[in-house]
Amino acid sequence: MSGPRVLFVTPTTPWPANSGGRIRTSQLIEHAGREARITLFAVSPSQVKEPAPRPLMDRCEGIEVFERTRPGLLARFALSKLERSFHSHRLHSAVQAALSESSYDLVHIDELSVARAVGFSRSSPVLVHHHKLDSKLAAELARLGEGVGDGEVARIRALERRVCRTHSYHAACSKEEARSLSEEFGVQCAVVPNGFDSDRFTPSEESPDQDTALFLGTLSYAPNIHGLEWFVGQVLPLVRANRPEFKLKIVGLDPSPRVLALRSEHVEVIGPVMDPLEHLHSAACSIAPLFIGGGTRIKILESLAAACPVVSTTVGAAGLTLPPGSTLIADDAASFSAALLTFLNDQEEARALAVRASEQMHQHYSWGASASALLDAWEDCASKTPR
Repeated sequence: MSGPRVLFVTPTTPWPANSGGRIRTSQLIEHAGREARITLFAVSPSQVKEPAPRPLMDRCEGIEVFERTRPGLLARFALSKLERSFHSHRLHSAVQAALSESSYDLVHIDELSVARAVGFSRSSPVLVHHHKLDSKLAAELARLGEGVGDGEVARIRALERRVCRTHSYHAACSKEEARSLSEEFGVQCAVVPNGFDSDRFTPSEESPDQDTALFLGTLSYAPNIHGLEWFVGQVLPLVRANRPEFKLKIVGLDPSPRVLALRSEHVEVIGPVMDPLEHLHSAACSIAPLFIGGGTRIKILESLAAACPVVSTTVGAAGLTLPPGSTLIADDAASFSAALLTFLNDQEEARALAVRASEQMHQHYSWGASASALLDAWEDCASKTPR
């Protein structure tokens, strides 16, 4: 293999692939690893080191997992919670040792939260990969009172500014976020779009339940919690006024107490599942009622690929180019309920739109194409960064 030799540093193991971030990271490694020589350094999400799945092991020259550790007293005051949550003394030491002992073509920083492990020197080519723009997300969470204070926002902004001043090459999920980084910091930012597993997410022959909608996402993630509370409080009563048997199913990792509190006769919190496909196939439509967010929603791509039409807010569908008709956009309760009823009341038309959308998704979105964009960004970074 003659591709670039990459040290890939990530704040959590990209397995199990049960969240958007882990899905993106694992798929990019699996596809880019066909050409690049990747060594993966990851922080463990728990004290137990789970073995990497075979596809990742096959695509990496080496995988090392490091336990999270508590930062020192001064660091606990200086670092943002974003960094403290994924801190590992051993990761920091291992990255520095690897860079001094091995000849990597570049370092891939997979999220701002582990940038400090690589450091702020320009001795090695570095590409910083943003799953989302952390400072903008933090500012929105602070504005809406979702557990983020002004001090945390300031610390994340300071980190982002320092990283962008040190490292000139970046990658983001969408053209809009890439443009934002480039305009604010003068960096070069490639677009590496999200994708979906085209072998798994295909239409079903079975008819869906005409009175069921699905929400799919990590259920401890503040933007998802905020959106679900809005939907259940303001949209659900309007939908049930027209379709009394309507039911929302909520599927995803780590349901928070606020999500569990939404349970009722018409709201089922299923929680984590091994495979969301059966729920996508049984739902009349999927919803993405988000008013805060960053990156792009893999769950929308997976829904459409499985021929499940989508009702989303503008924020929920941001950064995605979607087939017309299969995704309806609405930003207030009355419009969102009306869009949802459009799909529920005409299942035949909704199904036809969704099947056409699935065909287009399979033509235009793939993790292989996303990995190609990442490989191009790596090559650009490695060849143009002064050493």
